[in-house]
Amino acid sequence: MNARRNWMVLIAGLAMVGLAACSSSSMKLAPASATTPYKGVAGQAAVNGGSADFGVATDPSMPIVIAAPKLDANHTYSLPELINIAQLSNPVTRAAWQRAREAAAASGAVEATYLPILTADVLAGYAVTSNTVPGIDIGPVTVPSGTVTTSGIQATPALAVKWLLFDFGARDAALASAQQLSFAANVTFNAAHQKLIFDVSNAFFQYSAARSQSRINRDALANSKVVLSASEARLKQGIATTMEVAQAKQQVAQAEFDLTQATGRERNTYHYLLEAMGISPTTTIKVQDVSGRALPRVVPTNLDTLIVASLQRRPDVQAAFARVKANKEGIAAARAEYMPKVAVTGTLNQNVGHYSIDDSRVGTVGSLNVNQPNAAVLVGLSLPLFDGGLRDARMEAAVAQAAASEQEFAQLQNLAAREIVVAYDVLRTSLSGHAAATELVNAAQTNYDAALDYYKNGLGTMADISIAQTGLLKAQYARAQARSDSLSAAATMAFATGQLTNASVP
Repeated sequence: MNARRNWMVLIAGLAMVGLAACSSSSMKLAPASATTPYKGVAGQAAVNGGSADFGVATDPSMPIVIAAPKLDANHTYSLPELINIAQLSNPVTRAAWQRAREAAAASGAVEATYLPILTADVLAGYAVTSNTVPGIDIGPVTVPSGTVTTSGIQATPALAVKWLLFDFGARDAALASAQQLSFAANVTFNAAHQKLIFDVSNAFFQYSAARSQSRINRDALANSKVVLSASEARLKQGIATTMEVAQAKQQVAQAEFDLTQATGRERNTYHYLLEAMGISPTTTIKVQDVSGRALPRVVPTNLDTLIVASLQRRPDVQAAFARVKANKEGIAAARAEYMPKVAVTGTLNQNVGHYSIDDSRVGTVGSLNVNQPNAAVLVGLSLPLFDGGLRDARMEAAVAQAAASEQEFAQLQNLAAREIVVAYDVLRTSLSGHAAATELVNAAQTNYDAALDYYKNGLGTMADISIAQTGLLKAQYARAQARSDSLSAAATMAFATGQLTNASVP
């Protein structure tokens, strides 16, 4: 027995050494130092690359999936159509849908706790037991001490059922909490669609503004060329100087440069639109021109009523309120931990085995077959008496979490109300700015036309043309930007008030 015990101690020591060696060898997976580039593959020791090259090797097994929807090259897509494409292509909405399904599954997991749990187990194996037994000395019968060794195989198939009957509302509270969290995930899914609609709309309006500015620059370039032609004609007539022609050429060059810059901004906003839609940046798509689209005219006047109605329908506010109710249910669940639980347990098993019994005292070997059924039905009451303050800590945590969620809900309401007010002010200011810019464009256009006629007739100067052209360009830019700002502000207002709910709203 001492030798066996020594072997067991030795085996345990070797196992501990092996575990320690595994723990220390795992550090080989990391880079050797803070300045050593990592080279290698997952699960294998890092390789010292030697050079200070921190590049990462290409992983051909990594799936790269970028949405590239099939589009009609001859079709011009409107904003609602672009939103529909985004809702089908952007992974943000699908991720939110999976989160909603995850929360629904969590609610189903809590519902399952109301039902009994049935398990089937099979234990089987081989065992050897050796015990020292004393001898027997009864008159003429003397049996020396020795050992009795029992060995054999055994199998125990078993069925067990456990059904929690009563827990003072712990499962009810957990189910109510899970259902509230599921609701929060569902409205968050709707919020993801609303945010996507807003992002695509905002990018669309920015792209429209950039296109308008490019068009303005093309018109400015054409006007500069008209002025250049007029100056060259005046030069032939002897009523202009070469300096005027040079200034006209300079204006043409400047207009060409401005057009190049505007075209670059237009391409940038086009790629921003594709990014908002969640499709490949190499996609080519024709986008509808909405430069003539009517601006919103009605601006809400009663902000207090608008804020209350908006907060009650905004999905993020509803989700926060649902989390408040879920956390309050958490308090009820923590309170139920102080109460007993009543459960019924049933077992049914069969003990089947064959054993050999070797008694060294008499030098005989016997055998024993076992086939014994067992069944039991029990009702149990579990009441925790002392847990070192674990339940108290859980209760305090649940109360603190519920209180924190209430404050976060209040903070979100304040932020949402501020978003609505800011969007309202921006919309009103943008509409006023567009009206003023329109008047400015009309006046600047009249001034430019007059300056150009005067110059063609030999009455004006190149400076007058330059000033008028610059003023017209600035006014047209201001009107285009004010139009884009108004449309974006209208979309922001709809989003902030929870009304940007489908592709036809923007």
